[in-house]
Amino acid sequence: MKRRWLLGFATVLMAVLLVACGSGSSAQKSTKGPVTITFWHRMTGNYNKALEGYIKTFNSSQKQYKVVATSQGSYDNLQKKYLASAKSRTLPTIGQVTDTIIPEYVHDGMLVNIDSQVKSQFSANELKAIYPGIATNLKYEGKYYQIPFATGTRLMFYNKDILDKYHLSVPKTWEELTKMSQQLKDDGITGVAFNKSYDFEFETLAYDAGNRLITPKYQAKIDTPASIKAMTAITTMLKDKTAVTAGLDNYFNVPFVQGKIFAGFGSSATIQQIAATAPKSMHWGTAVMPSFAGKASSVLGNNGISVFKGASADQIKGAVTFMKFLMSTKIQTQWAKASGYVPVVKTATQSSAYQAYLKENPTYQAAVDAYDDAFSSTPFIGYNTYRNNLLDAVDQTVSKNAEPKTVLTNLQKQADTILKDNK
Repeated sequence: MKRRWLLGFATVLMAVLLVACGSGSSAQKSTKGPVTITFWHRMTGNYNKALEGYIKTFNSSQKQYKVVATSQGSYDNLQKKYLASAKSRTLPTIGQVTDTIIPEYVHDGMLVNIDSQVKSQFSANELKAIYPGIATNLKYEGKYYQIPFATGTRLMFYNKDILDKYHLSVPKTWEELTKMSQQLKDDGITGVAFNKSYDFEFETLAYDAGNRLITPKYQAKIDTPASIKAMTAITTMLKDKTAVTAGLDNYFNVPFVQGKIFAGFGSSATIQQIAATAPKSMHWGTAVMPSFAGKASSVLGNNGISVFKGASADQIKGAVTFMKFLMSTKIQTQWAKASGYVPVVKTATQSSAYQAYLKENPTYQAAVDAYDDAFSSTPFIGYNTYRNNLLDAVDQTVSKNAEPKTVLTNLQKQADTILKDNK
């Protein structure tokens, strides 16, 4: 009797446990939410507002993933936060990353190789739609570490009122710009204003002359005749006072909107800033960079999205799904309108929606045209140190009147050391 009671009790107990286990499993499934993907970026103001809108659309379009974004306010703050978080192992799932820093982050074990997910989620045509100048820096050592999101092309901004007053045409070559600037100087007008540093213009002119400062094979070609010629073309204008640097204003657009100069050079993203700050009475336009040594090119400023170490397999998959969403024709078209950046894919720039936008906003046409012969700086381990040295070399020609050959010879030695030490 006692034994039968025990057997009966055991049977009931097992049934209760099975029901409990079953209930626990069901509860676990029902409470399991979407995979969270944390996202750090530097967008602020209207840029951040637009980005938050896309994130909201993505999150509501599916139930597998939830992107939670945080703006770090600036590129400098963002990079400092990455480095500090890498030490404390509190990196986000994904983040906005400048393409030139990728090799360094990979070397430091901060980034995740997303090659397999990119190849499984993107079609060959979708990857082919990315502009070549951008695509070259998405891979490091043959593997994808980034998908593009925000790119700016380099442009010339010019004052139409000055052109009309002096019956001049938009200069298409550096020689024409130099000659025009001399003519305007005689009437008290400064021809050109560079940003605080003219490093981007120097790199562009050197490229036009057939010279990559750092080649894709990690060779420094800095003190070459072509590079010296390129820097001399700029420093000659500065010495002749037909050109100035922005100095404490940092960017050329400050004196430009004040009507103090004829032309300046900047990212396509600057178009919105000038449109917002220039007097309504001022008429201005944009053009592709003037050609030098028979060629016209544009150095790109690329920011993409990368996945950080510590992300789970589900997070990596979701991250690439989100990247693909941001790179879509529809979102890139919307983002270009909202930000002033240029779409990173041809399908967006060629879309009827964006073509209609260009007709209504012709100042952006040059930004798209600049893609025709655009290039990106070569990324490598030690790039930030190299670029600081480049900025210092440029500054020496401005603040100390140092000769191009002198500063470029020194920069060549510095670059050789950086490249050698990081092989």
